[in-house]
Amino acid sequence: MSVAMARNFGRAVVAQVALVVGLCSLSVSASAQTYAFLPFQPWIQATQQNADWLAGKMYKELKSARATLIPFEKVREAMKAVGAKDTLSCDEKCLVAIGEKLGADFVVAPTLSLQKKEQSVGVVWLWKMRQVNVKQKRAWGEFQRMCMCPESMWNGIAEKLVMRVLTYDPASELRLPANAPKAQPTKGPRDEPGMVFVPAGPFIMGSELGEGDEFPRHIVDVSAFYIDTYEITNAEYNRCTKAGKCLPQRYRNDKALNQPTQPVVALGWDDAVAYCRFAGKRMPTEAEWEKAARGTDERIFPWGNEWHPEWVNQHADKDGYATTAPVGSYKQNVSPYGAYDMAGNAWEWTHDFHGFTYYRHSPPKDPQGPESGVKHSMRGGSWMYDVPFFVTTHNRSPGRPWIRKQYVGGRCAKSL
Repeated sequence: MSVAMARNFGRAVVAQVALVVGLCSLSVSASAQTYAFLPFQPWIQATQQNADWLAGKMYKELKSARATLIPFEKVREAMKAVGAKDTLSCDEKCLVAIGEKLGADFVVAPTLSLQKKEQSVGVVWLWKMRQVNVKQKRAWGEFQRMCMCPESMWNGIAEKLVMRVLTYDPASELRLPANAPKAQPTKGPRDEPGMVFVPAGPFIMGSELGEGDEFPRHIVDVSAFYIDTYEITNAEYNRCTKAGKCLPQRYRNDKALNQPTQPVVALGWDDAVAYCRFAGKRMPTEAEWEKAARGTDERIFPWGNEWHPEWVNQHADKDGYATTAPVGSYKQNVSPYGAYDMAGNAWEWTHDFHGFTYYRHSPPKDPQGPESGVKHSMRGGSWMYDVPFFVTTHNRSPGRPWIRKQYVGGRCAKSL
């Protein structure tokens, strides 16, 4: 995961266009179809200038695929005729109606959002393209990409998004088996105080939404395990320190960070391992952590796919707490299995070494991460990172094991 500052996008000089795309000459075989693109709409903190600039990139890629253009006014007329106020508010039924007016086979609704980092890290862009099959009157793929990336990467992103739209086939999409167990609070075979049970079974790990180390999406079968309901607290860690099994916490005298029910922070990877061992537990693997956070429906956040900044401690000065919040303070910030604060509050160490390309060859059953490495994977984001990018269930952050920062903590797991 990169945290490089996203550069300014400069002045946009490309006019907004609406397109009907013919798949006449793609590198993949496909029968000719028509695609109608609604105006590229900016939202949150993105500007029309940003959207126009990306529309130009998309337009270039569509032309290289021998796209056929349709006058923008005709799409506007179709939108007006069906009562569509804008691209963002046009739902599936609305998109189908527009396609019928235009005689298109598919309609695509593209949006661009900007999520600014108010403290120090940068900005995050989110491209989203919703597609409908007009003849079948149903959704036909939703394509997203979230990136803290410079302008130089936009051409490649635009190319990939266009190819995803033009070649999408739901029959070939990666899916869990129909009999895969649904994620929900489940009672385990034994009682483990302070922990929730995650049943055995497959889930889809990774995402096309994020950065390169989150690719590709792949099915992972995870054995049953328990994971802590909450992050390790100061009170719990202090018991380990008093027993002589853990090193003293770095910020133990800082009143903004040392309250008993706050998550312990400034843990190095070895500190987290030592505490979990003291508690009769172990570190969760990355696969275990991600399954516990997102369940089996590929949700973006522990609670679902919609962003709710008020449900997560990821911008501390707006929630009444100067830094971390007492564990469990955000009642909606709960995973399908009942684990709290897996988004925000404190980054959480996992067992695994971080491998940027590990997902390309990881084993399908209980992956343990690369055999060696310099950094370990951290998950979940923290109170210092106020953009949704960092608190998604699939985001990965490599950290050197000896770092002891005021935003890094952990939670433990236990095998059956």
